[in-house]
Amino acid sequence: MKAMFVKVLRFLIFALVFLLAGIGCVVYERTLAPVWIPLGIGLTAVIITFPLYRRWRWLTTVEHKGVNALCHLICVGILGCSLFLWGNCRFAHPASTKEVKVTVLEKLIKKREKRRRVGRHRYVRDGVREEYYLKVAFDNGAIKTLHVSIATYNKARKGKPKTLTLQQGCFGLPVITKGL
Repeated sequence: MKAMFVKVLRFLIFALVFLLAGIGCVVYERTLAPVWIPLGIGLTAVIITFPLYRRWRWLTTVEHKGVNALCHLICVGILGCSLFLWGNCRFAHPASTKEVKVTVLEKLIKKREKRRRVGRHRYVRDGVREEYYLKVAFDNGAIKTLHVSIATYNKARKGKPKTLTLQQGCFGLPVITKGL
C-alpha cells in the first residue's frame, strides 16, 4: 500500500510541476516585466531552501546529491517563479487601473504544424495552426511581443496606436488586463 501511495504522490508532484510551469508561462505573457525578475525570484527560492535538497530522495529514489539538487532546482524554481507571477497578477490593485497607448510596430503570424496520432508510435501532419502576435512599443521605449486573438490582430494597424488597460500587480509589476 505504501509503495502505491508513493507512486501516486510522485505522479502528482510531476503533474503539479508541469501545471505550474504552464500557468507561469501564460501569466508571464500578460505581465510587463523582463524575464530575469521572475527567474530571479525562483532562483532566490531555490537558494533559500537549498539545505533541504536531500529531502527529494523519496522522489528520485537516488542517493546521488547532484540528482537531488537538480530535482530541487527544477521543482522549487518553477514553484517560486509561477507563484510569484500568479500572485502578482491575481492580487493586482484594481484602483491602479490605467489606459496606456502603445504603437503597433509589427504584426506577426507564426505557423505551427499540427499533428495527429494514427498509431501507437506514429503521427502524421494534420494541417497548420496560426498564432497571432503584435510587436508593440510603449512610451518608455520598451518593446514587447504580445500574443493576441485573431479579432485583435485584424483590428490592429501597423504604425497606429492601440489602447491597453494595465493594473499595478501585487508585487509592483504591471499586468495587462484588457486590450489583447
